[in-house]
Amino acid sequence: MSSTGTVPEPIGSLMDDNNILDDLQLDLGPRLGTHRSSKTSNPSKLSLQFSDNSLRRGVHVTKVLRRFGKLFSHSVGTEEDYQLGQEVHEVSAFITHNWSLNRWKKYMALCCYFHVVHAFVISLVVHLLLFVLLLADKLPVSPAYYGSRPYYVGCWCMVGGWSAFWLTLFLWADVAATFGRSGPIIFVDKVCIDQVNIDRKVQGILAIPAWLACSGTLVAILSDELLVRLWTCFEICTFVALGRTDKIRVEPALSPSVSFFVSMFILLYGIWSQLLAMGDSSEKELQSALGREFTMTVTILVSLGMSLLIFEVLAYWGRVCHRIHKQVHEVDIRTAACQDEADRDLVLRALQSLSDRHIFHRTVSEDQQLDELAVAELTVKMRSQLENAFVRSLGFNRSPFKYLVASIMPLLGAMLDYLAADLRMQQLMAHEREPPSIADTLRQVAASFAFRVSPLLICICFCLLRRLRARNPPSKLSTELDSVLVSYRFCA
Repeated sequence: MSSTGTVPEPIGSLMDDNNILDDLQLDLGPRLGTHRSSKTSNPSKLSLQFSDNSLRRGVHVTKVLRRFGKLFSHSVGTEEDYQLGQEVHEVSAFITHNWSLNRWKKYMALCCYFHVVHAFVISLVVHLLLFVLLLADKLPVSPAYYGSRPYYVGCWCMVGGWSAFWLTLFLWADVAATFGRSGPIIFVDKVCIDQVNIDRKVQGILAIPAWLACSGTLVAILSDELLVRLWTCFEICTFVALGRTDKIRVEPALSPSVSFFVSMFILLYGIWSQLLAMGDSSEKELQSALGREFTMTVTILVSLGMSLLIFEVLAYWGRVCHRIHKQVHEVDIRTAACQDEADRDLVLRALQSLSDRHIFHRTVSEDQQLDELAVAELTVKMRSQLENAFVRSLGFNRSPFKYLVASIMPLLGAMLDYLAADLRMQQLMAHEREPPSIADTLRQVAASFAFRVSPLLICICFCLLRRLRARNPPSKLSTELDSVLVSYRFCA
């Protein structure tokens, strides 16, 4: 939730009083069953308890993402923004991000986290509905020749399923709000921390550890500055110190837009291929209109462009993974960028107090000065656990599976279009000869379905294997292999 030096941030400098560190302590008493000091009531301390229950606020995700995430257009909060939130007991997700990151990237990343299941379900329903309508001959199709066989092919499933997925992904918040559905409750600094009342703003910022403690997950929008800014580093490291590394979810900021443009390119290529196939076996309509040489040149250029696009995307993602690997191994609260150096002392003291109880399991005096050796040891622990958390969230192959499926969404629609055309052709041929038996019909349908949908089945099996591996405890051999490969997981 930090920003660059030119962007004002909801979580800014807290240290108007230079002597605030004299009575700094982290209130862990109620959580750990220890006696609370009289100093606990001092409002100038990072705390795992809310000094006022009215500070514990959350906001429904539909209010944050409606109107294409207009809330993220700037970091300056208003009273109207604060009124979007409400008092809650807990929040489903704590959103950590940098305000220097583009609004659209944050909007698309959060849509892919909260709405991707709805988008997949609705897209699947639209795919199947259009497939049934094609089988029933209720939609217009065009004659096309593939080899020497005539087909009546449309691109209904490909275009309709792709459109349903991305429209649902981006418009679900507005549609859900129209029908009174609110979605999960999340924490967003601009809404949940009062930006108008300075005293309540300071109290809210100091209660960030309390918000993290009552959050189900930590959703980190991955950008170049996520692990180099003080307050985002503090939020992530605090979540790790609380023993919640398995609840960290990393959403790469650029992956949704890359997935969208790759899928659009595949969609346009599929439409172009179907247009080329239209016509009878002797004369193609598009080739006759544009010329054989022109259409062949365009086809070659489009194929080359798709190959270059996929190569560039993979190369770019490799560079991103290498940068993540480097930033994780260099993350350090002591050198993170911040607006006021007094903020660094505050978060260092708070992290050390947390780590002493939750990581190292030893007790320290509240008045103990910062120990450089302890902070260095804490930093090493944080780096190790952060790397495991990022690998767990991004996946072993460092590519979230949902973005891969979203990228190849047009291929699923194309398979259903060709499957419907194949089945329709078999029905037409059956009318010209003796009707086949029921067993022959079922056998032909099963063979055609397996041929067209086998790539999708392979992807589903791969996804299930990954989920089983994530749920079941790893064997001794896999544990040893993971320890050997852990240093290579983020390499480009």
